Formats: sequence, C-alpha cells, structure tokens
Amino acid sequence: QLQAMFSFGAVQGIMGPMTRLGQDNIKCMFAGGATLFNYHNLTYASQPVIWVTAERLFVNFTAVVRHPLGRRLMRAALHWLEPSVGLAMRDLWADPRLTPSRFALRFRTLFRLLQFFGPLPFRVMRAMARPAQTRERFEAFVEAFVARIEEKGRQCQELSDWLDLLDEITGTGFSTILPLFGPVMVSGMSTMRMLMSIAADLPGGEGQGLLLTRGLPHNVTTEMDMALWQTAKTIEAQQDAAEGFKSMPAETIAGLYAARVLPAGVTEALDGFMDRYGSRGLGEIDLGRPRWREAPLHIIRVLQSYLQIEDETMAPDQVFARGAAAAEEGIEALAAEVRRGLTGRLKARQVRFAASRMRQLAGLRESPKFMIVRMFGVVRQGLLGIGEKLVADGLLRQADDLFMIGLEHLRAFADGESVDLAALAAAGREAYQREGERRQVPRLLLSDGHAFYDGVGADLNIADGALLGDPVSPGVVEGLVRVVFDPSAVQLLPGEILVCPGTDPAWTPLFLAAGGLVMEVGGLMTHGSVVAREYGIPAVVGVHQATTQLKTGQKIRVDGTNGAVTILS
Repeated sequence: QLQAMFSFGAVQGIMGPMTRLGQDNIKCMFAGGATLFNYHNLTYASQPVIWVTAERLFVNFTAVVRHPLGRRLMRAALHWLEPSVGLAMRDLWADPRLTPSRFALRFRTLFRLLQFFGPLPFRVMRAMARPAQTRERFEAFVEAFVARIEEKGRQCQELSDWLDLLDEITGTGFSTILPLFGPVMVSGMSTMRMLMSIAADLPGGEGQGLLLTRGLPHNVTTEMDMALWQTAKTIEAQQDAAEGFKSMPAETIAGLYAARVLPAGVTEALDGFMDRYGSRGLGEIDLGRPRWREAPLHIIRVLQSYLQIEDETMAPDQVFARGAAAAEEGIEALAAEVRRGLTGRLKARQVRFAASRMRQLAGLRESPKFMIVRMFGVVRQGLLGIGEKLVADGLLRQADDLFMIGLEHLRAFADGESVDLAALAAAGREAYQREGERRQVPRLLLSDGHAFYDGVGADLNIADGALLGDPVSPGVVEGLVRVVFDPSAVQLLPGEILVCPGTDPAWTPLFLAAGGLVMEVGGLMTHGSVVAREYGIPAVVGVHQATTQLKTGQKIRVDGTNGAVTILS
C-alpha cells in the first residue's frame, strides 16, 4: 500500500539531519500525543506517524489523505504550513492508491475523536468571550509546568533518572498542553482567517489582512528578540564595552564571556538574557543540538549586528511599535471600508471583534514550543553532566556523544546491560556528519521511491529575472543578498536580504537587522513567516533553490505582496 510522507523539517524550518536521541525524542512526543485519542499502548518504536530516512524525520499522512474529510483538512493545512507539498500533491490526490475507500468512521474512532474535539467548541467560545483571562490562565499553566520539571531536574542523579524525566515530558507534556492550547490556537487563527477573507474582497486583497498581524503582542519569539535588542542597548550604554563588541571578533567575545571576564554590566545583561532564553538554539526541537547557553557565538554575532544600527528610526523596538500602530490603523481602515452597504455596521463590528481576539490570542502560537524547548534544556543539561562522567570513565570521547545514541541503547545501558556506547556514538556521529552535507532534501516522499524537491515557483520562473514563491509578509524592499546556512557563522549587516533554506525561532534575532526574507521552505504560518509579518519585513517563502539561484552580494527586490524576487544586479 502506497505511503505518503512530508518533511517534518520543512515545517519546522530545519533541513539538516537530527541526532539519534533527538529523533527518538520526537517519536516519543507523537506517541505521548496519541494518548489524547485513547491510544495508550503506542511507544516511540511502535508509533506509525514519524518515519526516519537520511537522519531526518518525515510525517506519514497517508491515513489522513485516504479519508474524505481528512484530505480536505490536509489541503487547507498545507496551504498554511508548506504550500510546496500541496503543489507536489496536485497529481496525487486522484491517484487510485491514495483515494479514499469509504467515508464511514468506525465507532471506536468516532468516539475517540469526539472525546477530544467534543469540548472544543465550548472552550473556543469561552476563549473568544474572555481572551485576556484565557491568555493569562494559559501562560500561568506553562510557567507552573516548566517550574515543576525544573524542580524534578534538580533531584535527578543517574542516567535513568534523566531518561525517566524526558519520558514524562514527552509522554504528558504534549497531551497536557494541547487541550489548553487548542482553543487558544483555534480562536487566534480562525479570527485571523476571518479578517483575511474579508480583506480578500477589497482593494489590497489578502495582503491587507496580513498587515493587521504586524506588531502582534504576546509572542514569546518576538519578546525574545526584543529582550536581545535591550541587551544590545545595555552594551551600547557602556562605551568601552560597545567599542570592544564592534572591534573584536565574535569568537573572542564569546570566549571572554565563557571565562566570565567581560565587564560586569555586560556579563549581567547577557546572563539575564540566557536565564530566560539560553535553552534556545539552532534546530532546538532536536534535543541533541547545542543551546545558546553552551554556544553563545550566535548571540554575540547578532548583538554585533544590532550595534551597527545607527538610524534610530530603524531601531527594532521602534519598528515593532510602528508595526503595531499601523495594524491598529489598518483595523479601523478595514472596518470603515466594510461599513458601506446594508450590512456594513454589522461587518464593521465583526472586523473589530475578530481583530481584537486575533491580537490578544494569535501571538500565543509560539508558546507551546518554547515551553517544550525550556524543558528539553533542563534534560539536556543533565544529560551533558552524565556524558562528562562517561567521558571520565572512558566510555565516551566527548560529553555530547550521548545524543548520538538512540533511546533503546541508552535505556539498556542505564538498566545495567553491556553496551558499547563509544561505538554507537561514533556510528551516529558519522551518519549525522555525512547527512549534514546533503543540500537538497525532499519535501514529499512516497514509499514507491518517488521524491519531490521543487518549491512553489519551480515551474513558474518568469523571463525578467524574477523567482516566484509564496508571499507571506506584504511589502517591497530592495537590498543586497546574504545567503546563510548557519546563522551562528555570519553577521548580518543592517538592511541585507536574508536568503536561507528555512528558519526556526533561533534565526529570528537576525530579522531585526534584515531588510527582507527569502526562504526555500515554509508557509503562511511557519515561524519565519509569522515573525517577518510581525516585524513588517517583506518575505517570500517556498522559492525553489533560492540559496543556489541567489548569490551573496547580488542586489534584489523582494515583493512580499505578490511573491516575486527580482534580481536587479
């Protein structure tokens, strides 16, 4: 039976390989999430959704495609998350190997769905009626849950303790937070969709609706970026420190910070940022990837970039504030536009209601991942400590080798079995490094061997030198290209156009200096697109082979309203 799988990394904005323990950890999360639907016997090894190939994760969505209702929902979701997968599926929806066999749901399946979705409408109405209280209750739950994990982490001593804590996070964290987050997400996203639908029939189209998301509050990712900007301002206020940041290599500054010999005010500012956000890092959904508190070079480079912003009007906090003000003006303009006609007054009230709920709730979409990443940070620190002990005992070469070993073997070792950890770690690291050289990764895989790599505009490139993609953040900007594969390895100059395979939250501090954004993967609601809109940065995603077709130093025009990227020189 034919199986269809889309790239987990394309949706998450991480196109590189994942560590062996990171892979198993995500599988555990999906097995834990299945308990919401009364599937209590699944494990990371038996769950049927996440498959691994080339050290990357793919989501098997065959069962959804084979159900009439499921495929309608999937088509809509792909438009928002990864349009290029939707395009790759164009000729596959009618493939007899994937067409639905029957519409009826088995009673057991229907019962499980009703258990989860039954209370959802009431919870959504409650969130709509009391958005501020809903948000505060959700945020309080997140902080309490993370605090409980941190307290348990302080009690862990052995490898088995840390693996048990990780099992608790993946087994209960996802299934606990989703019933609380679901109504918030549905409320925020449905009102956003409502506004875009209303705006689509007016001059400016859907892009006018996207403008209303600028300066969106309560987003932990944009709050993080603003906190980093304030850290830069603290450094700038100390003239000697600011001069040092501008003149010294980032590697030198990172070494001085690690040695605790930076000026006290600078160290205190960086520590304050790391206390809150140090568990974040590039590819952070992978437990095996380094965190900023371990490898602060990326943050140092971003701070150096911020210190080069000399135009006060381009200061990130000013840009964000202007975006919020523009969104409020846009709401009133949209309400005034729809007020004309017989039902105009009702439509205007609908616009204001939807906009207020969207701006109070839609920003929370980043919170669950931040919660999970913070908990992963607790476990990662503990496992690194265990790794250091294993290095001292001669069982590993380096502490983070532990993450190159799968969960099965780590459990066996923790239970006292004889396991050659060094050999397993060497094999895992060799596969990870080998796959790190792979530059093109399929967006869609079929079990018969077919692979689909093309972006949104692969067959639509036009003659005047433009590349096409999916417009996700309106506006037009011209600037010089900076092609980036690793944000920790470069310093983005103010106004440069960031061109990259994809982004996750660890990339977003670069957005405050970027003039525009071009990505090979992503959709309307992936991390990079959301944050670009909130900052008012023109962005186009799904551009086929953008990182090879565009070169650092080229001058381009990014049209985030129409989805065109034009090469000017």
